[in-house]
Amino acid sequence: MQEIPTIELLGLQVTEPMTWITNWMVATACFVFGHKLFYDEQADLSQKFWALFFLFIGAASITGGTAHGFIHYVGHKFHQAAWLLSGISIFCAQLAVLPLIEKPKVRSFVRIFCYVQLMAMSASVLIFQHFSSVLIDSIVGLIGVVIPVSLAHYARYKDRRSALVIVGVLTNLVPAIIHLLKISINQWFNFNDISHVVMIGCFYVMYKAAKADLNQAPAGVVNA
Repeated sequence: MQEIPTIELLGLQVTEPMTWITNWMVATACFVFGHKLFYDEQADLSQKFWALFFLFIGAASITGGTAHGFIHYVGHKFHQAAWLLSGISIFCAQLAVLPLIEKPKVRSFVRIFCYVQLMAMSASVLIFQHFSSVLIDSIVGLIGVVIPVSLAHYARYKDRRSALVIVGVLTNLVPAIIHLLKISINQWFNFNDISHVVMIGCFYVMYKAAKADLNQAPAGVVNA
C-alpha cells in the first residue's frame, strides 16, 4: 500500500498537502466567480443560481481540502460534508437552467425531479458514505438535465449562454477522466491535484457562460 504523503506544518501533521492546497485553489476561484456573478447589477435569476453553484462548489472544496489535509483532526465526516455541498451545487446548476424550459408542465416535472434527486443524493451520502454518490449525482444533474435543457434552448434561440454552458460542462469531463484513470506525476502531485488545477480552467469557462447574456430571450421564458 502506497504511503500517504505527509508533512509537518506548525506542529500539525498535514496529509496530502498538495491536494489540500489545490482544493483551496479551486475554492478561491469559485468564491471569486460566485461573488462576481451574484453581485452583478445585470444578473438575472439564472445567473444568481449559477453564482450559488460556484459558492457551494467553493464551500465543498474548502471542506474537502481540509479533510484531505487535516484528516487526523477533523475525521471523515468532513469528506461527507464536502460531498453534500457538492450535491447542493449541482442542484443549483439545475435550477439555473429551469427558466429556459418554456412549457410549465415540463418545467414543473423537471423541478420536482431535481428536488427528489437532491434528497436521494443526500440520503445516499449519509447511508453509503462513498464518493460515488456525488459522481452519479453530477452525471445525472449535469449530463441528464443541464446539457439537454441548454441544448434545446440553444437549438431554438442560438443564445450564447446556453452554448457556453454546454461547453463548460463538457470541459469538466477532462478532470473527471484524469481522476478516473488516476493520471499522476508522483505521489506528491497525483490525479487529485492535477484534476483540481484543470478544474479551475473548466470553471472559468462555466463562469463566462453564466455571465453571458441570453440573446433575444423570448418573453415567454419565466422564472423558476
